[in-house]
Amino acid sequence: MSGKTNSPSQVSTRTINSEYELIEKMAPLLPAGGKEVLMGIGDDAAVIKQEESTDLLTLVTTDMLVENVHFSRRWATAFQVGFKAAACNLSDIAAMGGTARWMFLSLALPTTTPETWVLSFCKGLKAACKPYRVAVAGGDTCKGGKMVISIALIGTVEKGNLCLRNQATPGDLLVVTGNLGASAAGLALLEKGLSPHPHLKEKHLSPGCRLDIAATIAPLANAMIDISDGLASETGHICRQSKVGALLYADTIPQDHQTLEAAQILGVDPLQFALNGGEDFELLFTISPRNMKILEQKLTGLTCIGKIVESPGIRLVNPDGTFICLEDKGFDHFASK
Repeated sequence: MSGKTNSPSQVSTRTINSEYELIEKMAPLLPAGGKEVLMGIGDDAAVIKQEESTDLLTLVTTDMLVENVHFSRRWATAFQVGFKAAACNLSDIAAMGGTARWMFLSLALPTTTPETWVLSFCKGLKAACKPYRVAVAGGDTCKGGKMVISIALIGTVEKGNLCLRNQATPGDLLVVTGNLGASAAGLALLEKGLSPHPHLKEKHLSPGCRLDIAATIAPLANAMIDISDGLASETGHICRQSKVGALLYADTIPQDHQTLEAAQILGVDPLQFALNGGEDFELLFTISPRNMKILEQKLTGLTCIGKIVESPGIRLVNPDGTFICLEDKGFDHFASK
């Protein structure tokens, strides 16, 4: 038998350094969908075409929460963990302009997990799903070395309401719903052994999602994404997939006073909570100035924080006109710490 074998020096020993680079390398190696898959890997949810006679598209998303990576039982109750697990997935459907329908829950649990913890977890998950009439239609449980929660969520969206990340256009305004950075501020205080303001604690441990307004925004917006990994990271996703750049105006990024107070206590720049913290689960979208005027007549609580430009990259513009080129790092599971 002839052939070459790799010597130890030829075998790649590169470790995982970036979640997003890893996904880009994995995608071409996985089986791709047919023409019915309108959007696969790369957005908040996959988009699947239904029968020709319907204007509805199917949305499918999945998220996994791992103990001591996404949540800690040191400060989160079982109810809060369940609520947050549901919110992560519901937010992905909101980002696509859709309606959440059916959830599938899988749990890996250490044998030492109290039954009461699991039952309280279920109550929290139900509380997050109830306002949107989402049903848990199945799932799986197994024994695990640590607690892992995996949720798949199916939704629907009308063709005219579908919002992807790759449709931003130069001249669009960049707009966010709500305030940013509160979840990250709450977590930073908890990790320092400090007690966050109840508002910050709730924002981190029991975050909501914006399914309440997503369907109103979607028909008027061009691109949309939920803010799960930080404003800089999510802006970067939109810019890369739309092949555009963005200007963010530092003095317009909305933050509540509790977040500002937390930054003062910790001696950090509060903007870092918004730019790189994540888990706000607000919506970031691009929209034409004309459509923004229409949307403002329907919704309040929207803030224009920048605009889309042709030149690639993200620049944070200071009040004095100087700017900083941002890295769209956000939260990355495999990034070097």
